[in-house]
Amino acid sequence: MMGLLCGALLTALLVGGGEPKMAPERQLTTGPLQKDLDNNINFSPDGKFLVFDCRDDPHGIEQNTRLGKVNVATGEVTVFYTQTPPAQGLGAPSFLNDTEVVAIHALTSGLKYDQAVRGGRIIAADGSGKARWLDSRDVTPPFTPGALRGGTHKHEPDASGEWVGFTYNDYIMKTQRGSDLRNVGVSKRGIVVPVDADAAGQNFTGESFSVLLTACVEHPKPGSDEYQRAEGDCWVGKEGYPVPGFGNRRARAFRGLVAVDEEGKTALYGEVFVVDVPDDITVPGPLGPLQGTLSDYPKPPKGAVVRRLTRTAEAKNQALRGVSGHLRASGDGRWIAYFGKADHAGQAEDQIFAVSPTTGEIRPLSHLPGGVAADAGLRFAPNSRYVAGAAKDGGLYAWMTTERDWGKAIRLTPANANAPGNIVISPDSHLIAYNRKIEGVSQICVVEVH
Repeated sequence: MMGLLCGALLTALLVGGGEPKMAPERQLTTGPLQKDLDNNINFSPDGKFLVFDCRDDPHGIEQNTRLGKVNVATGEVTVFYTQTPPAQGLGAPSFLNDTEVVAIHALTSGLKYDQAVRGGRIIAADGSGKARWLDSRDVTPPFTPGALRGGTHKHEPDASGEWVGFTYNDYIMKTQRGSDLRNVGVSKRGIVVPVDADAAGQNFTGESFSVLLTACVEHPKPGSDEYQRAEGDCWVGKEGYPVPGFGNRRARAFRGLVAVDEEGKTALYGEVFVVDVPDDITVPGPLGPLQGTLSDYPKPPKGAVVRRLTRTAEAKNQALRGVSGHLRASGDGRWIAYFGKADHAGQAEDQIFAVSPTTGEIRPLSHLPGGVAADAGLRFAPNSRYVAGAAKDGGLYAWMTTERDWGKAIRLTPANANAPGNIVISPDSHLIAYNRKIEGVSQICVVEVH
């Protein structure tokens, strides 16, 4: 009964009624097993499970070999996958559907894990150990269109499960040219790209056609829209962002590092970009071949148009420049949330902003005294009605994004010395889950939002 009453109270608050009050926090997991959510698509589509990896600080993904899941209703924890030696390096899982996850996976040949030596692995969540590659990999010339030459990371399925976004580091450019730029790409599932095996065991065949969507440059021209690094990416809306007279357009948002000339020195600042994802990604674009060359990175397909949405790097006050964190978009595709800098009494504070991918309009969202905790991350509710984040005192907040209550702050949990992180929200927007470090172990806590 108490849970129902608390849920009813929070329901009223989130539609604008009543005064903001704290909601009960439930520690979902216990025990010594590390349970790192990594801010991915951790909820299963039916909302019944959360998936996590078992990385341990300071070793991280490189030495992790296990994935687990927890039943949201009961708190029962199951380790459902353990890498088979000599593979070692596993993490950042996302649910692909109710029965499978996709995660970073070291090569099964036993080659040492590296950001450019890994792939996306689709793994059964039932404990059977069944697994297959998401993306194809080909590091032996001639390279193959639709196959990659490096390592994918932060795999994010779209709402349909047909497309998977990722960040990428290129093995060829890293080993042959000493260049290690991070780009953003996408896999279209169901288009198998066969790749010949190689003696070292670096190549493999996956179930998708994969391309890069961005074209980073080593030295972006100061004051231009060129970017050196692309990351912090997310799908924009469940069905894309609205385009007047067209409908919705599929797209990924990302944080790109642009250059500014500051007193004769080049400084880099993060900005929000969006890139359209064409229906057909098999057609090469104007920048070069999809598969790249021995001297250059793979290039985006035709129709992968990149636009810059924020220009904080042009602010006269250097302390107010740059955006940070992982970008997150509303389910309806109307807004992309990010961490930016706000001026409060002459001091720069981290606050949450939102930008429209359609018009470029920017709206401040949070106005928390002292600023928000940017390292905790943020998450846009799938129902588009609020953004979840954290205060610097370790408490969880929701900021309303409806027109009537835009920016209204609702404290969900009290202050806590164990700061929250890796915030994720259930598909129905009714449950917020996150990590708290409790006695040295990453545990999962939840708060209901109805």
